Amino acid sequence: MAGAQGNRSQEEALGTGADTNAQEAPPPPCGWSPSPSLRDREDEWGQALAGFRQALEAVAAIEKATAGCSVEEEEAWLPTHAAACDAMGAGLARAIAAPAPDLGALAAKLDLVFAHAVEPGAVDDGVVEALVADFRRLASVTN
Repeated sequence: MAGAQGNRSQEEALGTGADTNAQEAPPPPCGWSPSPSLRDREDEWGQALAGFRQALEAVAAIEKATAGCSVEEEEAWLPTHAAACDAMGAGLARAIAAPAPDLGALAAKLDLVFAHAVEPGAVDDGVVEALVADFRRLASVTN
């Protein structure tokens, strides 16, 4: 019997014995992940990009409507144009802040940054084109 008890102690020490008094540790709790799922990122990115494009179209429509107008006519549109530009700026900020779900979205975000957020002439056009081309190439390789 002493031998069996000795074996039991060795098994317990190794974690292989069946001790009826031992309690199993509970599994780790399921918690909220700080990283959004891919689907959430796709939804957030898609909505943000669509909102920006809609605001951009509104600005373009106002500019088209006022093209060739007199200064007085254009001045009448200034508050509407300013509000549309503000909405476009807010939409751009949301699109840039939204997590890109993949490299293709990141390339599109890069396009937005250089087309609308970087002061014209601040970065040489050739540099921007090369960088965007690299992103597009890498996105097509990995997707």
